[in-house]
Amino acid sequence: MKKIVVVFDLDDTLYAEIDFLKSAYKHIAKLLEVHLQQNIYDEMWQLYQSQQSTFDVIKQKYSFPFSIADLVHEYRFHQPQIDLVKTTQTFLDWVKKNTLATALITDGRSITQRNKIRALGLEKYFDEVFISEETGIEKPNIGAFMPIEIRYHGHKKIFIADNPKKDFIAPNELGWTTIALKNKGQNIHQQDWNLPKDFLPKFYVAEINEAKNILLNL
Repeated sequence: MKKIVVVFDLDDTLYAEIDFLKSAYKHIAKLLEVHLQQNIYDEMWQLYQSQQSTFDVIKQKYSFPFSIADLVHEYRFHQPQIDLVKTTQTFLDWVKKNTLATALITDGRSITQRNKIRALGLEKYFDEVFISEETGIEKPNIGAFMPIEIRYHGHKKIFIADNPKKDFIAPNELGWTTIALKNKGQNIHQQDWNLPKDFLPKFYVAEINEAKNILLNL
């Protein structure tokens, strides 16, 4: 196990990204409450569930001194109220203790992703963190994975993620072991498995801690 490097995606892998959306909506509803004299979180959530443009609808319906761009900014850069579930925490504790190194590769804005990492208490679990805005490289570009590939040359590398459109093709090409966490029906970006073989992971798990057995058998 000490020759294994485990790399993780963030959103919808280590936590449910829908929880970030709910946190942002609650934050925005609280900001607007002062001007509207009511809390419209439930309405915002219903708009999202009905696949409407939430911010466009509430801007048309209500009067408040924020533009849609302001709302998007608050969504992206608020301090999220999100938690790491116990099974994920236990799995990360085990991985950190039993493997050579750990890393996080995530696409997104630096402040947004760093805020998520801090809110989830993930800093202690990763030797290295790569965020696309900071590196200038987004998945599926193979360059997103090359720092790990070069630094740990000769070691087995595992990538655990959720999005077959961009997460697995590059590490598959590099010979990594790829593991997909299957959607339980709440992912913001739905999983499409009807893709060429190169895009698909080598293994699938329903819960992230099931990856432990895969690691033990490498």
